[in-house]
Amino acid sequence: MSRPKKCPAKESLERINYLYQIANQLMDSNSANTTVSKSCSNLMIQVSKKSVQRIDVDMKRRICKACKTLLLPGINCKVRIKKKNLKWSCNTCQNTKLFPTMNYEPVWSQKDESIVEILDYGKS
Repeated sequence: MSRPKKCPAKESLERINYLYQIANQLMDSNSANTTVSKSCSNLMIQVSKKSVQRIDVDMKRRICKACKTLLLPGINCKVRIKKKNLKWSCNTCQNTKLFPTMNYEPVWSQKDESIVEILDYGKS
């Protein structure tokens, strides 16, 4: 009988996911919790660097590079389409992120070819 494969950094990936969920909930609930949400997203980046794990592309795109706040459209950032680019503008620090929309090719990690195997973390 073969053993199930173990993920070497399961705890850090779980912690990154948990911190992202907390930051997202705090930004949704009340604007007074922005400092706590900012510290959660900053801690998420530090955990990923310490454990040498990559943050998921969708998570990473939602964090402002300048002030480390979680970007939520309509709450603390503006999303506009300008000159064939998707422009995310942070209302806190006025930093902008541009993502191309023409000839959009998804990131390699989002393609079906990138999935080698799916690990089940269920209780066993």
